[in-house]
Amino acid sequence: MICVAGVRLQLPTAPPTYSIYSSIFPLRRGRGLTGLKNLGNTCYMNSILQCLSNTPQLTEYCISDKYKNYISRSNKTNGQVIEEVAALIKELWNGQYKCVASRDLRYVVGQYQKIFRGVDQQDSHEFLTILMDWLHSDLQTLHVPRQREMISASEKAWLEFTKAKESMILHLFYGQMKSTVKCVACHKESATYESFSNLSLELPPNSNVCQLNQCMDMYFSGERIHGWNCPSCKTKRDAIKKLDISKLPPVLVVHLKRFYADPSNSGLYMKKQNYLRFPLENLDMNPYIARAESRAVTPKTYQLYAVSNHYGTMEGGHYTAFCKSANYGKWFKFDDQVVSALDSSNVVSSAAYILFYTWLPPMQVPL
Repeated sequence: MICVAGVRLQLPTAPPTYSIYSSIFPLRRGRGLTGLKNLGNTCYMNSILQCLSNTPQLTEYCISDKYKNYISRSNKTNGQVIEEVAALIKELWNGQYKCVASRDLRYVVGQYQKIFRGVDQQDSHEFLTILMDWLHSDLQTLHVPRQREMISASEKAWLEFTKAKESMILHLFYGQMKSTVKCVACHKESATYESFSNLSLELPPNSNVCQLNQCMDMYFSGERIHGWNCPSCKTKRDAIKKLDISKLPPVLVVHLKRFYADPSNSGLYMKKQNYLRFPLENLDMNPYIARAESRAVTPKTYQLYAVSNHYGTMEGGHYTAFCKSANYGKWFKFDDQVVSALDSSNVVSSAAYILFYTWLPPMQVPL
């Protein structure tokens, strides 16, 4: 048994038997090393699903059927998304198939978001953000009573976001950002709080090679804004707006803003091909956290376990995933239906698009 953010996860004692996806390519593979068939430009979806499948705590939650105890039927997706994700993850981890097809999951997500219905290429970051929201709302049944009358502004904002009902997805992937605006004249501060499931970072301009900490520094450095209505000065003032993390998630997802509208080219979307260097071990988030979070006992250092990659341009591109297997302790490349071993020296590349980090202790996914 393992506990994540107060949720106890019971390890399964026997393998479940599911056959929703079992009719394709019956060639036995290692657990978690099953590929996903491309159903017509669905590589963006396959890339994200493999990254989530290699999130051990989420995968164990699905394989053990623990998720069934927390499904909400009163939301937009009626619990269907978590059911299809769980069914697919079970097939990816039963070790019996070289490749499976996620047709049922694709059909369900297409019912709730029409851009995922057709065969056009979509953005893996957009898919991930929407999927996280659906999975959270599908499992948002954990009642969290308010512990005391007097709570901090960040705790109040968190309760307003969750409506006092949380989920395993929230506990794993969601953090909270503090936005502070400070008047340059009287130094009056105003703070607001917003929850996030991933960080979207700009890449440094005019830099072919850059470091992840450069992107972090740009995001959290603060910016000068004009015409802020200072509540103390009672007039418009210049102010400094700064972001800090007020609540770190156990799984930190970092999105790199590679696509942008080029005003010199009729606003057409272009891709930044920067080669980004990012750590596989010991990503230190201490410089970017708010004072209250710095006093918390939760870890502040993360390890990389998955990458969603994008190759090519806006006109023609392809997604893959690099994932470190919890069972084998090695990196693998997931390229739709093809899964192959990957040397750790090849994980960092100019194709990196979304990075998955965690501070949770390593665990194997049992079957």
